[in-house]
Amino acid sequence: MLIYLDANIVQYCADESKFIFGETDRSSTTDPKLQKELVALRRLVELEQLGDWDFAAPCHLLDELNAGTPTESQRDTYQLLHEAWHDSVWVGDHSPTEERVAEIEESLSEVGLKHAADRRHLAEALALAASWFLTNDGEVLMRTKGLLSVFKDMTHREG
Repeated sequence: MLIYLDANIVQYCADESKFIFGETDRSSTTDPKLQKELVALRRLVELEQLGDWDFAAPCHLLDELNAGTPTESQRDTYQLLHEAWHDSVWVGDHSPTEERVAEIEESLSEVGLKHAADRRHLAEALALAASWFLTNDGEVLMRTKGLLSVFKDMTHREG
């Protein structure tokens, strides 16, 4: 099973890795929404131990994450994500071509996402046939609501 974490999820939670991985019982945030998301990610990590899950980290996601000035903790988390991705079965045989990602990204223009990075991440997740695309981006959630069957059709086309 492949899980694609939106850049915002990875960024906001990278500094909370000790909480997410169960090394501490308290997160440093006081934001109730972020606290819920951190608890959910912690549960995902716990569940991952029962299954065979991989977390996607294609080049465009890592480039976006490393843009700007990430903290040391964030850089460490991004590096772990990068290493896990390259050790997974998804790199190589399952990697979609750039043309396939671009084709899906172009078809997403009808969804009306304002940010090119959002379209790119969603297109990569679809091209990889990710089982899950996790985001807390309100625009992505609002604009893609009800489109699951369309997305399933995109991932089953030959490309």
